[in-house]
Amino acid sequence: MSAFQGLVKKDFVISKSWFLFWLVFISLFLIVALALDHYILEPLTFLPVAVLLLLFFHAFFLPSMLLSMLRLEGKTQLWLYNPQSSKELLLSKVYVSLVYQVATQLYLTAVGLTIYQFFKSQILIEASDLVAGTIIFNLGLLLFGLYVSCWAMFYWTVYHSLGKFPTIKGWRWLLLLLIFFLYNVIFTLLTRIPGFKEVMNKWTIPVFAGPNFSHKQGSWEIYLNATNIPVLGLLFYVILAVCLFLISCWLLDRKVEV
Repeated sequence: MSAFQGLVKKDFVISKSWFLFWLVFISLFLIVALALDHYILEPLTFLPVAVLLLLFFHAFFLPSMLLSMLRLEGKTQLWLYNPQSSKELLLSKVYVSLVYQVATQLYLTAVGLTIYQFFKSQILIEASDLVAGTIIFNLGLLLFGLYVSCWAMFYWTVYHSLGKFPTIKGWRWLLLLLIFFLYNVIFTLLTRIPGFKEVMNKWTIPVFAGPNFSHKQGSWEIYLNATNIPVLGLLFYVILAVCLFLISCWLLDRKVEV
């Protein structure tokens, strides 16, 4: 077993209880929604909404799982004595969180598709739209979760790096807010540069996204709108996420004490 595999195994062990708790929670959430549908004798009133709500909550499941592992590891100060690089330490946690995210998304997707099979006469959606929408939504959810996770790692390492300076230790949260504010100001100023939006939107990828839902007389109508995703905009967020990850690794290599 390689050193990285050992880190992955350890992270699976320390995080499995949170994963099992989340699985139990979403299962109970779905059971309550199913019971409400049965109680009011109106199928597809609460259950589809419950599935959609849980899927949207999953946009922050990956970074939340990642932060929980970092918090737990922070109590042991492991990286102060671990010979592995900070990149491997963080990648291990990202990998484990991603596996859990994929598993729970597949679970909810399977629940949603099962609902569709039982009630497809009451759910008006084209089969091709259903497949395309399912794939795009799940992929977008994973990418968004990874992007937010990079920001979470960055803020976490910056916060604890600032703890080495007693004069500003009590003001660390304010400095994090300042970083967030400055980033948004800079990004807003960039978008106001003449021609910036035109360049960013010059090359696009057409996809079916942005679903519209309507519930009428016990049935659901679902439509997917055509949306163009700017290639350069997507590339910008990928580069930004990589930079945030590398900065986090560099800060952690300074042997941050938590």
